[in-house]
This record gives sequence, structure tokens and C-alpha cells, in this order.
Amino acid sequence: MSADLFDAINQNTRATGQWGKGKAPKIPAYPRPQAKKAEKKKNKAVKPRSVAEIYKHFQRR
Repeated sequence: MSADLFDAINQNTRATGQWGKGKAPKIPAYPRPQAKKAEKKKNKAVKPRSVAEIYKHFQRR
């Protein structure tokens, strides 16, 4: 969330500044963490459940 806030402030600064034509400074983006490959595969392996399957799961005792 802080990265998005940082980028929004930078875009606002560039848009409202008193720069010459085409001379607005290039402000680097806030570094964001990258997902690991193992985490991506793990999330794709999970099959979404249907409403009927969820209902059956909660009816068990």
C-alpha cells in the first residue's frame, strides 16, 4: 500500500509541477516484492469449490 501511495504522490508531483515543456523529472517507482515461482504454482493448483461442495463440507460431522 505504501508503494501505491508513493507512486501516486510522484505522479501528482509530476503533473502539477512548474516544469518546462517535456522536462518533468523522472522519479523512480517504489520497489515492489516479486512473487516466488513456488508460490505461483501452489496457488494455481487449488481448484475452486462449487457451492454444493462447500455445503456438503459443512454438513459433515
